[in-house]
Amino acid sequence: MIRAAILLLAASLAAPAWVESVEFPWAGCPRELWEQKLVWLRSIGVTHVSLPPGDDPAALAEVIQIIRRLNMEADLEGPLPAALEPLSKAHGGPLTPPPGGPTERLSALLPDAVTSSRTLLGAGSPSLLWTGVMDTLDADGYHPGAVTFEGMERAPVSGLRRAVQLSRYWGGSFPQLRESPEAALQVPAAQVTVRQFSAADGASVVSVVNRSAVAFAGDIRVSYPALKRAIVLPGIKVGANDALWLPVNVPLREGPLCRDCMAFGTADHLIYATLELTAMEYENGILAMEFYAPVAGDVVLQMSRQPTGPLVAGGRLGAFDWDEKTQRVRIPVPAGTGQGRHVRVGLAVEAPDATAFFGPGSVLVIGEQNSVPAHFSSPEIAGRSRLRTTPEFAVRQDAVAGLPALDYKITVPSSAVHGDKAELSIEADGRRMSHVNPGIVRAVSVQLPDAVKIRLAADSRLPLDPPTIPVNRRQGREITVTVRNNAPAIRNFRVEPGAEGVEFSPAFRELTIGVSAQRDVTFRVFASNAAPGLHTGEVRITGGAFTVEQLQLLVLGPEAVRLRSGPFEILENTVYRAVFMQGRWLEFLNKESGSDSLPAGGISFDTTRVKSGEIRLEELPGLLPKQGNK
Repeated sequence: MIRAAILLLAASLAAPAWVESVEFPWAGCPRELWEQKLVWLRSIGVTHVSLPPGDDPAALAEVIQIIRRLNMEADLEGPLPAALEPLSKAHGGPLTPPPGGPTERLSALLPDAVTSSRTLLGAGSPSLLWTGVMDTLDADGYHPGAVTFEGMERAPVSGLRRAVQLSRYWGGSFPQLRESPEAALQVPAAQVTVRQFSAADGASVVSVVNRSAVAFAGDIRVSYPALKRAIVLPGIKVGANDALWLPVNVPLREGPLCRDCMAFGTADHLIYATLELTAMEYENGILAMEFYAPVAGDVVLQMSRQPTGPLVAGGRLGAFDWDEKTQRVRIPVPAGTGQGRHVRVGLAVEAPDATAFFGPGSVLVIGEQNSVPAHFSSPEIAGRSRLRTTPEFAVRQDAVAGLPALDYKITVPSSAVHGDKAELSIEADGRRMSHVNPGIVRAVSVQLPDAVKIRLAADSRLPLDPPTIPVNRRQGREITVTVRNNAPAIRNFRVEPGAEGVEFSPAFRELTIGVSAQRDVTFRVFASNAAPGLHTGEVRITGGAFTVEQLQLLVLGPEAVRLRSGPFEILENTVYRAVFMQGRWLEFLNKESGSDSLPAGGISFDTTRVKSGEIRLEELPGLLPKQGNK
């Protein structure tokens, strides 16, 4: 694929040496989900997205504005419209030139995506573009991705997460890594490939790719640059059709591989680890390392002084082995838990001369002034410190009487994106002393669980936008409103639904919600005086915060009501709901029994007859395929 240049920059501006990007199919993703999907990408560590071409420059500009607010970057896979030039990098925007050299495209849905991505790294590819990450809808219908419209992660996401974590840590070193021809590598088994790559500073990694259907377990002989001899990495375990990127001889000094590691000597380094290293940093006397750890393993360090301990692994205290003669530390790393299989290990190296710590508090509320406390080892350190924020926020700093502490008042603008994360760091005497990553949230969130969701596949549903709730004209119905308090304090709210032509009982409800908690409230809807069809409305939240959630009520009688929403054509009455989409009959729901007469994903169907009104809802049972009943 020929990727068009985004902008003609000055000749001195070089393209990034390595870019790992995710294709964001904005034209095939419902507009109301753009922000949510980009926030998810940001949350797993993606900082660069690639935007396919589209026919709507205004919509593309809206996507790029969200990318800018999330402090991400993007390149285009097509020509740059003149209207988007102000959003290019040269004008301070998030649009960058496409990566230099050929871009390797890799589908996240491939069963060998992990091994293929590691092979591409070893081949020196200048950039990698992940595709197939998101569910999409286009003129050809529904296409499943690694993540559903509702945000459920399918199994292939684990490979993408691992790749992003690895490139975030090693990405700055990729251009420097060269294969080590002198490495004494011993091929451990058929279909297992072992290669070692080293940088000019001596840091190296060992790539182990297992393309067999059987897990590999054994020792691997590699080159150890510090002593210019071979060593053995013991007990390496690589799953079937999996790969590992093992660190060897990583210096413990300030740089991209060890953040803020200024307290170590030139000879201090990580000798090896039997697990994949994805982060390493030094803060307040603690050396912290993060690993992808599907099984338990070890990390061995060469240090000029004995650590003071203790070891903290996975939130629990543990022991470590110190060899006084060789001055080596062996740290056991437990197997990671959860979907990501990541585990963080912290080793107390020495008591620092000065410390700073953020107090409790995990969120910053959009549109409000937030209080973030910080405690220091002395008033002098507090006086010499400064707070840095990413993204940049307005900050006021207040001293705390009688304590070596500061209270930062951080104002988050209304343009911030709900679900994003900020980075707050305290610097003093030329080094970072502490950091924290609070979430950025709206004060209150609203959900309507009774809203219609269209079934596109067995594990994928897409809510209509605005949220649409069917109401029986004669009987009315109850609807539920879920209110979540995202603020770090108990708050009182008033919930008031409304829609033209219908009545709600009660007219409003008042409730108290605790910190980061949610409550359901119910209202009775009366629609006997409303005409069949759509009635627009809203749920208004006031009191502890203000927000408005749009909604639609679809008032139904015995006769079918027709609704067009995005790519969907819906026929519905009090008994049945039939949903169609460009050549497919997706659903035929009997609302009394809750059963769907069609298989997940629907069947092929001539939807032009539905759009023209030639087919009525009452005729559809006779058109069901015999094999479709279940």
